[in-house]
Amino acid sequence: MLAPADTALEETPVTEEHRHQLSSLHMLDDEDVVDWQRTRPRAISTEDWRRYEANMAEILAAMGMELGTAGTERTPARFLQALFDATEGYEGDPKLVTAFPTECRGGSDCELSQVVEGPIPYHALCEHHGFPFFGRAWVGYIAHEHIIGISKLTRLVRLFARRFSVQERIGQQVIETLEGILKAHGVAVYLDGVHLCTQMRGVREVESMTHVTFWRGNYETLPELRAEFLNILQGRAGASR
Repeated sequence: MLAPADTALEETPVTEEHRHQLSSLHMLDDEDVVDWQRTRPRAISTEDWRRYEANMAEILAAMGMELGTAGTERTPARFLQALFDATEGYEGDPKLVTAFPTECRGGSDCELSQVVEGPIPYHALCEHHGFPFFGRAWVGYIAHEHIIGISKLTRLVRLFARRFSVQERIGQQVIETLEGILKAHGVAVYLDGVHLCTQMRGVREVESMTHVTFWRGNYETLPELRAEFLNILQGRAGASR
């Protein structure tokens, strides 16, 4: 993506054709197209971008950075660009929405074995301190009338992670969105996370990891299904280390 200092971005709304396609696929009214279905590039003028760079330079200098050296003269601009790139989830993902007819052949009440994707690496910025937190996500679902492309599960996690957020909200947004897209028999989401806001400041705890789980549908009512999901991710987690 070009830096806004080079290109002033204009918001691109969902086209009427795309809106109708989304509404038909997910049985939504045209006015109900929601966050994950929108693409909206952020519009920052060249003038505003340069003003933000000057503000960033003032802040970094106040913290003690010596600006003007070969290594730091472009640091305010690079830092601002890094923040912009790390929060691209606010712009949406036009490649996210792809659902397919289920492979079930037994009508609307048939169920497939669970589909589990992970680990999906993610990085986010804590909305409390602005520090990064990062980890891995696993997403599982029991198909109903639709399945989703496997790559879209990764896109869904990254859509909500590449923002200022908190770990719990990312998991909540992923499970609610996937549930809305697929109307699945069940959806499960697990995220682990390492938070630099607790490692580099405050309690300075360097060993802890945060874990969150979310369950919908069959995962809420069937403990054996939750156990199977957790066993899958524990096996993959061990293999990925």
